[in-house]
Amino acid sequence: MLGYISNKPRIFNFDPRVKITLMLLISFVAMTGNSLGLHKYPRLFLMLIPVCLLIGVGFYYKGLILGIMIGMSWYIEAFMSIRTQLLLFIVVIIITKFASALAMGYFIVQTTQVETLIQGLERLKVSRKVTLPLAVMFRFIPTIKEESSAIKDAMTMRQIDVKSAGKHPIKYIEYRYVPLINSVLKIGNELTMSAITRGLNLTNARTSIHHIQMTLLDWMMLLGTLSLVILYYVM
Repeated sequence: MLGYISNKPRIFNFDPRVKITLMLLISFVAMTGNSLGLHKYPRLFLMLIPVCLLIGVGFYYKGLILGIMIGMSWYIEAFMSIRTQLLLFIVVIIITKFASALAMGYFIVQTTQVETLIQGLERLKVSRKVTLPLAVMFRFIPTIKEESSAIKDAMTMRQIDVKSAGKHPIKYIEYRYVPLINSVLKIGNELTMSAITRGLNLTNARTSIHHIQMTLLDWMMLLGTLSLVILYYVM
């Protein structure tokens, strides 16, 4: 699992199908919409949903910083004329269109077990061609992070660090990234074989020890988000 927060109350641990739907809806509105007219207010509430969720599961600092960035960028886009300042305009657009989607993805990664996510996707009739790579990816990222940290420690013991990269850039790249690439290829194959061994590529229905079921809170969250999306396009 990847950063799964197991000790959080159920109120912050929505059904994986709800999380996926929220990410699709929020990402779509954030990326395709704008902060002009009255519909800019529903868009702001939608973009702040991932911020509230992150704060709710304990990422107070990250959630607060992200909320300030999104709020300021939304205000600048909605009420200030900055099109003549091209660089600032580009930064604001990137934040308003991508920050909330990335935050929602981060929330899903940090609060969802791989098995639960796969089960939720299978309930949505998602193809195994999608669920198998996802299962491998979720286990792949933390493994590569650990491998990169181990390589960095080994280089530090040999007195090869970022400072020496300026003097010997080729050697630094060789020692830092060549072993990492080899590890990536090896670990990717191992995780793929592990997923296949566990039956993730089978076509028949699989059983799971993790039971997922839509609760009243899940429906309320889903309907509330859908209402904001509808309000955004109606206003």
